[in-house]
Amino acid sequence: MAGVSANYGLATGVLADDLIEPQHHNRVADTVDRVLGWFLKRMMAAGVYEGWSLALDGTVTAGEGLVGACWCATTGAQSVANLTPGAVNYVFAGTDSDSAPKGTVRFFAALSPTRPAGSLLLGTMTLDGSGAVTAVDDWAGGVDRDCRRLHIGRASGSGLSEAVPPGGSVTVPISHDTVFVVPGAIEVEVAAPDFVVEVWETYRADGFVVVATNQAQTAQDFEYSWTRSGFVA
Repeated sequence: MAGVSANYGLATGVLADDLIEPQHHNRVADTVDRVLGWFLKRMMAAGVYEGWSLALDGTVTAGEGLVGACWCATTGAQSVANLTPGAVNYVFAGTDSDSAPKGTVRFFAALSPTRPAGSLLLGTMTLDGSGAVTAVDDWAGGVDRDCRRLHIGRASGSGLSEAVPPGGSVTVPISHDTVFVVPGAIEVEVAAPDFVVEVWETYRADGFVVVATNQAQTAQDFEYSWTRSGFVA
């Protein structure tokens, strides 16, 4: 004989000839939608789990993520609808009628970064007047590229200190607008190979310090670029 589950009172232990009334079916649907749906919307951060990078051919690569409380996935490149020539397009991932049962997703563009309800911002595509994509940016401001409650942020920059004397050092303070609650990895790339680079004050949430020493026999320009990742609120 059929019984009910301990937590939500759902029909369980059903046998082949048992009669299940419509109210039991409706209770299952309503319970799943309320418990699972609202949990995912309120306790998890909607975003990309992996992939869904923007490509110069105007497509979005394969990937998966949490979109509007639905786990969606694609296995190949997908086109982007509504791209506007001669403009910077903001590319979004949104749900459709099959997103919940089948995990389908739609990709579309708009000229504003404002997210339509239940959608993810994946980045920007810049199109020339003929409609060809000339640039893409997966890390445009405010993108939803992490579906964990602790969001991963990224900052980057570059600079130049001219004519550092042989044996001399230069101290470069770096600041960034992204404020990390847990500062993470820092990568510094240098054009001239004769510099020894140290990174100081890595504990700071809004910046750090680069110290470079010129080991060449002549003065060298210290040309550098940097990236930093970490958790943001």
